[in-house]
Amino acid sequence: MPIAPYDIYTQSELTPAMFPERMLKASLPVAANQHMVKGTVVGVCTSAAANDAQTLSQASATGGTFTITFGFGTVYTTAPIPYNASAAQVQTALQALPNIGPGNVACTGGALGSAGVVCTFGGNLGNQPQPIFAINNAGLTGAGAAVSVAHTTVGIANGAMEPYASGNTDGSQTPVGILVVEVATDTQGNVTYGPLPVGNGFGAIRHIAPIAISGYFNTADLNGLDTNAATKLGRLIEGTTSVGVLCVTGA
Repeated sequence: MPIAPYDIYTQSELTPAMFPERMLKASLPVAANQHMVKGTVVGVCTSAAANDAQTLSQASATGGTFTITFGFGTVYTTAPIPYNASAAQVQTALQALPNIGPGNVACTGGALGSAGVVCTFGGNLGNQPQPIFAINNAGLTGAGAAVSVAHTTVGIANGAMEPYASGNTDGSQTPVGILVVEVATDTQGNVTYGPLPVGNGFGAIRHIAPIAISGYFNTADLNGLDTNAATKLGRLIEGTTSVGVLCVTGA
């Protein structure tokens, strides 16, 4: 059976500036709900793992329904949820979404209008940052009626790769390498080589992605590079952080 064109893997790797045979690579898991282009300077989250939690609150509604849209890249929307829904009703609606599923979110508290409903991710979606719910209140009745959401706990993916930034405080402020290919992850941290979290070439699903931990790279090909990263990654052998060649000597 011939392979359909959309199954053909065409992702190109980051090209070293010189001595390509000296590029050394390692592989790391990637945090959920990420899109990073090749050449991104990356770090690793070292903070303690935590489940993502979001709290729904309802004010002023006298009737009607609302919906919740959830996802990164590919999004899905719940069936209409009653304005005064119990935690169990919210949980049923969320678990019906293809990108959540049974056992991957637990809802407590409520009912809406009298108390908040806390939605805590777990199972396959646990210990990962998750996108905040988008609420559609068009179906609610009552003056000023609205369901709102607060991101009460942002999930933490201990040991997973994230974009480096010197101002981060979760461990990713320390660069460990340079992403070799463009990647995106879905809500479970499944890795796609490419811009959207829709599955890999040839149907493969991975949980890791390659990074360069040694080699010579044009700084113009790198994303997120600053003087701190250049110092910690290796040594700049020519030019500046914006124009030159970075010699990565190991992570």
